[in-house]
Amino acid sequence: MNILFLYISLPHLTESGVFIDLIKEFANQGHNVKVVTPLQNKGVERVSKEAGIDVLRFKTDQLTNNKSNIKKGLAYIKLIYQYPKAIKRHFGKEKFDLIIAHSLPPEIGIIANILKRRYNAKFYLMLCEYIWHDSVSLGFFKESSLVCKYYKWLEKTTIRAANYIGSPSQGNIDFTLKYYPWAKNKNIHLLHYTQTPIELTKSNENIKIKLGIEGKFVAIYGGNMSIAQKIENVIEVAEACKQYEDIVFLLLGRGQELLRIQQNVKQRGLTNIIFLDFLPKNDYLQLLSVCDIGIVSLNEKLAIPNIPSKTLSYFNLSVPIVASIDRNTDYGQYLKEAKAGLWSYAGDTENFKKNIIKLYQDPSLRKEMGQSGNNFYMKNMLPTIGYQTIIKQLKQ
Repeated sequence: MNILFLYISLPHLTESGVFIDLIKEFANQGHNVKVVTPLQNKGVERVSKEAGIDVLRFKTDQLTNNKSNIKKGLAYIKLIYQYPKAIKRHFGKEKFDLIIAHSLPPEIGIIANILKRRYNAKFYLMLCEYIWHDSVSLGFFKESSLVCKYYKWLEKTTIRAANYIGSPSQGNIDFTLKYYPWAKNKNIHLLHYTQTPIELTKSNENIKIKLGIEGKFVAIYGGNMSIAQKIENVIEVAEACKQYEDIVFLLLGRGQELLRIQQNVKQRGLTNIIFLDFLPKNDYLQLLSVCDIGIVSLNEKLAIPNIPSKTLSYFNLSVPIVASIDRNTDYGQYLKEAKAGLWSYAGDTENFKKNIIKLYQDPSLRKEMGQSGNNFYMKNMLPTIGYQTIIKQLKQ
């Protein structure tokens, strides 16, 4: 089968990741795979071999780190014609049977429709992003605004364009069917995030000694620090745990909220929070593997079911999870099913703390939950399983 993968942001395929590993699995299974994604920095538009797969990285306007929301919005709209033109330029003689894409950019439905007509192909949509719902709930624009109406139209267009829809949790599926009951005709089904098993390279360097946290109980949060994560909830629980001198919180990453978060920690005089910049992936995984718990934090205002992709690495490395979540996500049920962690609602610092202390005081429970998370991962989240799930839908 000839398959065209479309993504808005994709590291080099020699790396490992949520979508990368699934792409490589399709290639490993003998399919003719092509990948198309925008250049994320200055460079020459070209097709190159990455992990033996043809990857087209094409030029666009600035999509990230754009201070002007208007210019950023226009850059995304331009993708509607930039994707098809770039594909025609570089893969003009190819014929595709199947298009697989993530639900970003929001314009992906229009792009998919153009390509479906061109190649008489089917469209498989990985649906886990609902742009306008969270944007309204977080106050970026009003539901009555023209911007919101535009994103509503894009969302409906994308779902209508799909022949098959895979979503990472039952909550996502239920959410889609609540707004678009007719989507049940799109073969909507559960498709967990996937990742190859992590194989850590040996390191003689003791990471905990290097960071000055040897002998500490380490709670780690790694990832974006934006309004959607509301890291203030982690700061609140760190302050509530400060009487436990051997508990330390590691916050890794960047984001629009980072400076304000660092200032907040400084004003509170907290010494049990350590900030680290992004680490090389292997260094981060080495560090994660020696941490005691992994933190998930979601803003209580979020309006959609959200399954944070960092869950994959936590499960993969048998790290139990403590989560602070909004009331619209089914992530708590997700953890309960996997028996891999504890959760509380965002803003409930008392129960957030209780969950951390419970695992702090019970090493056997930490080990049990960490192992359960890994078992869930091995049963549901390997790329071979994701591949088989998609192929099963195509055959129905």
